[in-house]
Amino acid sequence: MDAVSLMGIIGVLFYFACMFVYPWMDGHGNWSHVEKVWYKWQALNVGMLAFASSVIALNISRFNAEKQRERNFLASKAFLPAALSELVAYLKSSASVLKTAWHQLEGQSGGLVAPELPKEYKSVFKDCITHAEPGVGNYLSNVLVWLQVHDARLRSLVDQTSDGSYVKPDKHNLITYFYRVGQLQALVGNLFNFARGESKFNSVPLVWEDFRNAYGNLNVIFGDIHLDDQHNLKAFTRRCIARDVGVDR
Repeated sequence: MDAVSLMGIIGVLFYFACMFVYPWMDGHGNWSHVEKVWYKWQALNVGMLAFASSVIALNISRFNAEKQRERNFLASKAFLPAALSELVAYLKSSASVLKTAWHQLEGQSGGLVAPELPKEYKSVFKDCITHAEPGVGNYLSNVLVWLQVHDARLRSLVDQTSDGSYVKPDKHNLITYFYRVGQLQALVGNLFNFARGESKFNSVPLVWEDFRNAYGNLNVIFGDIHLDDQHNLKAFTRRCIARDVGVDR
């Protein structure tokens, strides 16, 4: 309940007590006394009726607007599963590029091609963000931003390994890239049931099981992305989870 509605309810209750309850008590049930009170305060009575009508009209308008928003969101959400499927295919291709970069030998160049970021998902996400509740809108906005960041980093990586001044990718950075693509996969994957109408929206922080499933869907094997006990994908992911949610679950 917003502040306007709350103030309206309080005002109406106070008015009812002053105009109906108190006059009967003050006049000991005498109808003439009540009529005199109402007549004396008839300007206030007219104002309160107008105020009550305005509050009712405002709430009806808000109710209709909310229902229209819900209908618009349902229409937009109908296209969300297809957009998410496109993103999953893109993230799998991204993970494949990262794996190729990880296993490249010193001095070996070429062979990396950045996948094209899908186009259709942007308009679908935009429509959903426009009509969604704030929690859903913020979640989708974050996915959009992180996808752009991931795509820029991936293209920069491919450019570095394709030109004449080739420098072998730093594997410490690649571990971070693997983590980010896994994070995106987990975030996108968590939306599928909601997009299909099979569950409510869930925005709780990602936990280890979410990442484990995400890496599995991306065909990323923990043992392959490993430098030492501290610098490996599994350890890095667990550290990030502990930092984000306060506990390593």
